[in-house]
Amino acid sequence: MSLLLLSRLLNLSQSSGQGLSASWLDDEGDELKRLKKSRLWLFTYISLFTSLLAFFIIIITQIELEGSTAKRNYQKMVTVLYQQVSYQAKSQGLSWLKVENTLTKGIRLTLDKETIPHIPLFNSARAKLNPRYLPYLRSVSELIQSLALTSFKKKHQKLVRGIEAAGFEVKLMIRIEGHTDSMPLAATARFRDNVELSTFRAYAMMEILRLYTGLPKSVFSMAGYGSFHPLVEDPQAPENRRVEIYIVPKIVERKPLAEEAKM
Repeated sequence: MSLLLLSRLLNLSQSSGQGLSASWLDDEGDELKRLKKSRLWLFTYISLFTSLLAFFIIIITQIELEGSTAKRNYQKMVTVLYQQVSYQAKSQGLSWLKVENTLTKGIRLTLDKETIPHIPLFNSARAKLNPRYLPYLRSVSELIQSLALTSFKKKHQKLVRGIEAAGFEVKLMIRIEGHTDSMPLAATARFRDNVELSTFRAYAMMEILRLYTGLPKSVFSMAGYGSFHPLVEDPQAPENRRVEIYIVPKIVERKPLAEEAKM
């Protein structure tokens, strides 16, 4: 009797264990399915986020590349122009003409202060060019003519296209800047102050160069700065009295076609 009871108990425990095991397996299967669905959604989200991030990185990189390309092309253009000016000045024997690459303002041309010793380009407080400097200014004009500025863009189309692709336009300009020392003008002077004096001196130089080069007025610009940009530490030093000529590849933002049509 006891053996029969023990046998029944064993059978009952085995059957209940099998039921418990099957129930546990069913629960585990459902959990795995839920995890798979969660992972699938997570992978989809990560892929979408990564794609968007890559897209924005490409856009930002492209913008930076376009901007840097335009900047590099401008710097190359200034360097090419400087090389041409230096070569022409040397080949024409203009040892008295100082040629500098300022990068941001273009190529600066200045007459050596010892070009005609003890004779200034302008008399004190006057804006009329000393006639003795006219042959030198004619030589500067011939140098400018030899550069063929009107066809410069055609010769360097590759550099120009790189700048225009960024929405800008290239214009070759000749800019004249007048400067003085800080000595105040006399009350009887023809000009109100040094800024006005330097402006009229720049204008006088510009008109001579325009006459000698035969270039249109639209190519030229001028400005007078008075004593605001001294060349040496002493603001009253005579070295600060000067007129500078710049050959500038000017970069301007291209106007929309509709706006140009209105003009």
